[in-house]
Parts: sequence; structure tokens; C-alpha cells
Amino acid sequence: MGSGAAVGVVVLGVDGRRGGWAVAVVEGGPQRAEVRDWVSLVGQDARPVLDLARRHDAAAVGFDVPVGLPADDWRPVDLLAKKALGRAHARVFLVPPREVLRRPDYAAARARCRDLLGGKGLSAQTWGLRGPVLAVDDALAQDTAARGLVVETHPELSFAQMTGTVLPSKKTVEGRAAREQALAGWLDGPAAPPGDDHLDAAACAWSALRWAGWAPGGTARVLGGDEDERGLPQRIVV
Repeated sequence: MGSGAAVGVVVLGVDGRRGGWAVAVVEGGPQRAEVRDWVSLVGQDARPVLDLARRHDAAAVGFDVPVGLPADDWRPVDLLAKKALGRAHARVFLVPPREVLRRPDYAAARARCRDLLGGKGLSAQTWGLRGPVLAVDDALAQDTAARGLVVETHPELSFAQMTGTVLPSKKTVEGRAAREQALAGWLDGPAAPPGDDHLDAAACAWSALRWAGWAPGGTARVLGGDEDERGLPQRIVV
């Protein structure tokens, strides 16, 4: 471990990136930790992420991907997340029913969304996220043991909890600097690769560590929790 980093549990923080996954393998606690490895996985299949977690004997995997999908409405937890971010609420996408995301194309998905949600449409941005969402949904359907390992996280909420404030957009110089500074106060080890994906993955790891039992009182802040039709909790761990 690096200087000042306490030995603790191992977790993975995972953010979807173009063509795959950005992963932070972290050991320690939410007060101090160290990066074991920055990993970039190619392909949308989420099972290699779970395999990586097991090789590291990880206590939790924090995915910046919706876990638990509604049957006939928007997910309530997304509305809670939007409320928590205030003016930055646009950084949270409303997740439609699983049946909508399973449609073969955008036109069919929009039509089914309108049917199920009383005429409400589906944005192209949300449709564009269906790949990683369904990849995690499929992985948890096939690997039920992983359900006790995977938690949903959201880096914007993680950084806000970490710093006490909602940070500027990560697409700005100011926003990236604020995220790097927040992580530097907690995380030792090599710098994250270029871009914002691994910074987000590290923030997800911070929340996963809190979930793994290191927060005061032994628990993270949790938004939502209603189970979907497959028994997956629709919650975000912060």
C-alpha cells in the first residue's frame, strides 16, 4: 500500500466507456485507499467485469449502470437521484421499463414507451445507454451469485457525497480538476488514464467501499430499494 493508505477490502468501481468498461480496482476504505489497477475492458459483455472482481476477491462491484429495471413506469430511484443533484439533475437519465429497452430498434422502443408510460417518449440519449444496461441485466440473470456482489452507483452522487457539493460538469477543465482533487484526498497510486471514465469509476469504487461496510455505522447512503420483477433492487448506493 502507498503511504497513508490503510489496508482494507478490495472493491471495483466500473463506468461504461465507448466500446467497453473503465474499471478501478481499489483497496482500502473511504477515508484512504490505493489503486491496485486501472483496467480497460473491451466489449459490452459485463461478465468479464464479474470475473475480474472474483480474481481480486472483491467485496463489492459498484457499477455506474442501472441495476433493476421497472415494469411499467420510470424508475423511482432515478427521480430521487435527480432531486439529490438539484440543478445538475440532467446528469441522471430516467430509465424506462425493461420491455422498452428490449425492443429491436429505437422506433419500436419509443412506441412501446408511449404505450406503457401514458404517451411519454424515450430520448435518444437514454436509448443510447441500452447496451451496458442490458449487459449488466443479462449478466445478473445468468450469474445469480453476483447479485450479492453488484451494487448500482452514480459518480455524480458519489462525488457530491465525497466533497459535500455537486461538482461542475466533468466536461469542463474546472470539473475535471475538482474530481482529480477530490480523488487525491482519498486515493493513492498511479494517476488515472486520460479522460473522465476512470475518474468516474474511482468515484464508484468509493461508494462501493462504503457499501462494503466502511462508512460510519457500517452502511452507505442508499436511495430507493424497491425490487423489480426479477427481484433486483432498484437502488443507488452513495
